[in-house]
Amino acid sequence: MKKIALLLFFIIACQFVASAQEAGNAAYGNQRRKTSGVSVGNLFSTDPKDSVQSSFIEANVLLNLKADEYVAVFGLAQEGATIIDGNRKIDAQFNEFIAALKTLGLKDSEIFVDFITQNRVYDFGVAGNTAKEKLAGFEVKKNLAVRYKDKSLLEKLLLAASKASIFDLIKVDYLVSDMTAARQQLLAEAAKVIKKKEEDYARLLGLKMRPHSVVIEKYNAFLPSEMYNTYVAYEANNVEGGNNMRVVEKRKVSTFYFNPLHPGEFDMILNPAGVEPVVQVTLYLKVKYVLSS
Repeated sequence: MKKIALLLFFIIACQFVASAQEAGNAAYGNQRRKTSGVSVGNLFSTDPKDSVQSSFIEANVLLNLKADEYVAVFGLAQEGATIIDGNRKIDAQFNEFIAALKTLGLKDSEIFVDFITQNRVYDFGVAGNTAKEKLAGFEVKKNLAVRYKDKSLLEKLLLAASKASIFDLIKVDYLVSDMTAARQQLLAEAAKVIKKKEEDYARLLGLKMRPHSVVIEKYNAFLPSEMYNTYVAYEANNVEGGNNMRVVEKRKVSTFYFNPLHPGEFDMILNPAGVEPVVQVTLYLKVKYVLSS
């Protein structure tokens, strides 16, 4: 009996360890997952006008798409005694960066410098016990957007930017060239899901219904830049030493991971996601049916 109990304990312990390993450090995060933004499951109502009972059949469909192109946006800010001086500094860095981009095969039409803002910078001059604020110069901010097709080019862009002392990669947009075709594919598949449910309800539940109208047709698109969660993984202890003890904490590293829409939310998934981030396009289709006598 003791051997059996010990074996059961060992099996349970192994399962716990395996689960902890599979969770990974992401378990330290808040585990918030984005949803498609629709509320499913409300499938019955009564029309108050003529008290006709109506049912609804719905489909929630997901299409995973690899991007056709990408746009990386780099940011830069420079200060100068005058606006002209700030512009001169920032343009010198961008010109160095653009020259490097052209060696990578990028064209002028794929590079765009976007002026963001220019503003005054103030500082304090201290005389005796008085600190008086004064104008110290100007700050100019500009962004540079780069459009490219080869995803692996991003690392080379980052290297070229760092050589020009540009370290702020603001974002990377994923572009799908034919979103109309994606929506048409989603609509066709959602219609199949609804027709199949209609047939199943009639065959399994004896419900005879006829379609009346489309109630909801809601498309949505989720870019990878919107689907990253953050976490900080560490364990810490409390220090006991009274109020006079000065505690110096170490810097904890925060990181991110791609967290796509959960597959359990959907009736059908087209192009199941692999290991790389993708654009996720969804359609929620809800059709009103009238119960036949």
